[in-house]
Amino acid sequence: MQLPSRSRFVGCLWGGALGDALGYPIEFDGPGRALIERYGATAPARLRFCEGSAGLVSDDTQMTLFTAEALIRARLAGEATPNRFLLTAYQRWYATQAMRPALAPLTRAPLGQGLLLADARLHARRAPGNTCLAALSASFMGRPLPTLEAPPNDSKGCGAVMRSAPFGLLADSGGEAFRHARDAAVLTHGHPSGYLSSAYFAALVFDLARGSSPAVCLDRADELLAHERESEELRDIMARARALVPVGPPSPESLEQLGGGWTGEEALAIAVLCAFTAAGPDQQHTREALWRSVAHGGDSDSTGSLTGNLLGAMHGVEALPGAWLAELEMTDLIERVASDLRTVRDDPGALDASAYPLQ
Repeated sequence: MQLPSRSRFVGCLWGGALGDALGYPIEFDGPGRALIERYGATAPARLRFCEGSAGLVSDDTQMTLFTAEALIRARLAGEATPNRFLLTAYQRWYATQAMRPALAPLTRAPLGQGLLLADARLHARRAPGNTCLAALSASFMGRPLPTLEAPPNDSKGCGAVMRSAPFGLLADSGGEAFRHARDAAVLTHGHPSGYLSSAYFAALVFDLARGSSPAVCLDRADELLAHERESEELRDIMARARALVPVGPPSPESLEQLGGGWTGEEALAIAVLCAFTAAGPDQQHTREALWRSVAHGGDSDSTGSLTGNLLGAMHGVEALPGAWLAELEMTDLIERVASDLRTVRDDPGALDASAYPLQ
């Protein structure tokens, strides 16, 4: 199995950000047929295609970056299990979302600072999920880390799966990607469909980034899922999504039969169907697949983000539409974090460790 290239690392995170920014301004504008009638059945030429569209990413991309930052810090510290780094990273993200002056979180020394917290562009509130905010607010009370046996709630929202791509990029095996994403998801989402969808997605990213075919990736993720308790709901919807892949690119109505993407298992199923029915590994087909993934009556930024992660991991930067990237915010920061994630895997000594303090 080949190691993923820098192009696939960057492509995965850039692709996720593109799908996020494409879906963010139309998240509540469904149903899908109305979106198609308003904006067209084919992908728009510009990322900034509608009033209020500005190439901005939402909490999906923000939390993905903080996930990557935590994994980098854990690797630098030589820790095999990254959850304590993940919790403090998500607490730093929470600090950027708090309703207080943007620089106030920088005084919170126990949280550390580092590359992301120091970037003013991340101090923007972009419809953060209530589940993540509530769980992270409670985490400051000094309670033990949530676990599968002692989850923080019964939420299966998509706020965990949407941030899970970095686990698949950095992991040393599909099983490791699955376990680490599962255990990190339960920090905020305690329902099996919430944390297992994150695990399944990370396993897909792991195999796609290493050149496996979509069918092989799905088979391996299914095998990992089969060993998990209370996985019936996720197994059922993934079987339905897989059955639709041979039919070809889905209509809005086909996607909406899988749900709105508000929950983890629905967002995962929609992303798999859209990514794995893309007709080819080029920019035009990527544009069309991303457009299908957001032009439905549901959680468009999350389903777009997941679809972009899958396509970028599968095909690399070359398959991402350059015209859209030119309009996307924070491409430099996203590229930096993706590149650092790859560097810490291959040559940790070459990384600027001052950007990732271990505090």
